[in-house]
Amino acid sequence: MKEKVYLDLVLETLHQKIDEIRTKIEGNEKDIETMHDYFWENYAEFDEYGYEIYDNNNALNSRFREQESYQKEKMRYERMLDSPYFGRVDFCYEGEEASEVYYIGIGNLARNRAEDPYVFDWRAPVSGLFYDYDKGEAQFEAPAGILKGEITKKKQYKIKNGKILYVLESEMNIDDEILQQALLEHANASLKNIVTTIQKEQNTIIRDQSHRILAVQGCAGSGKTSVALHRIAYLLYHNRKNLNASQILILSPNSIFADYISRILPELGEENICEMTFDDFAYHSLKEYGEAEDRYDEMEKLLHDQESEEYFTVNGLQPSTKEADYKQTKEYIEELNAFILKLEWELVNIKDFYYKNMRLKASEISDLFYEKFAETPILSRMEKIGEYLIDAEETLRNKNIKEEEKQEIFDRFHRMYETKNILEIYNRFLEESGRKSLDVTDGILRYEDVYPLLYLKYAVLEMPKRGEVKHLVVDEMQDYTYLQYVLIDRLFDCPMTILGDKVQTMAEKKQDVLSFLPKIFGKNVHCMYLNKSYRSTSEIMEFANRLVGEEELQTVERHGEEPVVFHAETQEEMYEKMGKDICYAADPKDRAIPEYPERIENESGADTIAVLCLNADHAKQTFDRLKQMSLELELSLLKKDSMRFHKGISVMPFYLAKGLEFDAVFLPDLQDYVTPLHKQALYINATRALHVLRLYGVSPDFK
Repeated sequence: MKEKVYLDLVLETLHQKIDEIRTKIEGNEKDIETMHDYFWENYAEFDEYGYEIYDNNNALNSRFREQESYQKEKMRYERMLDSPYFGRVDFCYEGEEASEVYYIGIGNLARNRAEDPYVFDWRAPVSGLFYDYDKGEAQFEAPAGILKGEITKKKQYKIKNGKILYVLESEMNIDDEILQQALLEHANASLKNIVTTIQKEQNTIIRDQSHRILAVQGCAGSGKTSVALHRIAYLLYHNRKNLNASQILILSPNSIFADYISRILPELGEENICEMTFDDFAYHSLKEYGEAEDRYDEMEKLLHDQESEEYFTVNGLQPSTKEADYKQTKEYIEELNAFILKLEWELVNIKDFYYKNMRLKASEISDLFYEKFAETPILSRMEKIGEYLIDAEETLRNKNIKEEEKQEIFDRFHRMYETKNILEIYNRFLEESGRKSLDVTDGILRYEDVYPLLYLKYAVLEMPKRGEVKHLVVDEMQDYTYLQYVLIDRLFDCPMTILGDKVQTMAEKKQDVLSFLPKIFGKNVHCMYLNKSYRSTSEIMEFANRLVGEEELQTVERHGEEPVVFHAETQEEMYEKMGKDICYAADPKDRAIPEYPERIENESGADTIAVLCLNADHAKQTFDRLKQMSLELELSLLKKDSMRFHKGISVMPFYLAKGLEFDAVFLPDLQDYVTPLHKQALYINATRALHVLRLYGVSPDFK
């Protein structure tokens, strides 16, 4: 069948399916309206036990669920109208003579349920042939088992607005021309789905269901986050009965990043998943003790401290910073654990219990505390003993104890603790170990103590059950400490996808968490690697790799202009030059902008431009300077509490740009990047750029 004829057939079927669903939605709306009318007209005559009300509500809820399902299906078909499919595989099964033809798209499409689909969902088992194999022998795993055969033909399509722009027949996996075309596109205000260009190594990660904890180490621009989200879409597709979007949680770096990735799953036909930062969780868990600092508060302190000469007093670290790092380690946890063991004898004053006609001798309470409930965290044991006594008394009396009496029993047992205040207990530990106690008179919990305090809380109190989370995604894994992973392991008893890049650690040194994750999660951890970068041009990646001495990184051969480093004599000259470059990047066809030697190779203009700075103060100063220049460009200043990411020009500190990508990146005040942490920041900044990277420094400070 000719390509245009087949596309017309698919589009006709899509329109037919949309019309059918629209009719169902309209019919459902009328039924719902009728049911509402019946309810109000007959409400007074319903039976006194409420059975009719119950049945009516169930029927209504069923209709509402149907409506929701119809709406989702309709949206999926409407999305497919633009580009119904992007690939085709002709597969001849072993023992057969003729090949079966499979078209691959973002969703299934069949005229009727019993008929073979015109288009197969990219997550269907047979679709793996498209991503994993070249022309020749191949196999895929279906519900019936492994099916073998031969790929006799592979095609890739570029379809837009329901029209074929081009068709490529290739013997190789994901034709380079299609990939290059995708990489040349401009960055958007949201992460793009990659279903049309998923590479073999990415597909292996997406479709993996055999490992409980999958840890992915990937270089900058290797598609880690995209792969993780496509993996979630794949897991949802194949586990409909046991997994839904509300049961998946992603620990993301910040709200800007969460907004940036929020459009992928809906594009793939799935609902968005829950998102939060681990710092948000810590903040809410410890809010009774003060306002917990977050990672970005800590970054700001480190960045400002590092600008002073005193920073390099002890192996490049101030003593306070060294202690802060130590508080996140396995050794510090062991210190805390030893202290918690001592608490068993020091924190309680067990004595005889008397209340009304209830009695428990101190020796009996001691047996319960140290033996029967020995596995219960220490500050939850008296609660267990209270419940034990209440159960025994109610059984003996054959009568329930009043709630106020129960509360009095619990209160009396709780008074046997010297204190239940976690902050007081933590300060006791700090003092006994010769450290400075935690002063929260200003209502602020220092970041270095936030997670040790949280660890202590969940060591002496029963942990909240988080059974509602059935899959956890941890992004930017290199920025989590040993202690944080221990907490994650205790909080979430579910499969996980953990991903990051050791080179992009927001610290002085690279951190390869894969070296210690198996020590925490055990043999459940399976490590995979993505060593090829698809984001930036070869010139930008070569420049970035020289900054950190990275040599193993592979890049897609895509060329552009060399990164440009501009030396200015004054701040005014630097900002003037950068302002002109930004204007030209935004609109290279603007004749009002004078020509200058370092042309930016970008004919259509950049949709997303970032001005990345060293810290929040620097970002604010840069934003103000650019505003004063009256560039006639819309600027956005992004802060740690910003919630949205937009197209246009964004000014922000480097740590908020992690995970994002931009058509053009501009870096002012390069002379300020002098420490090992600054070098890490510089690498992160450079690898955000897709097509254009420009850096500016002031001489003689900058060379």
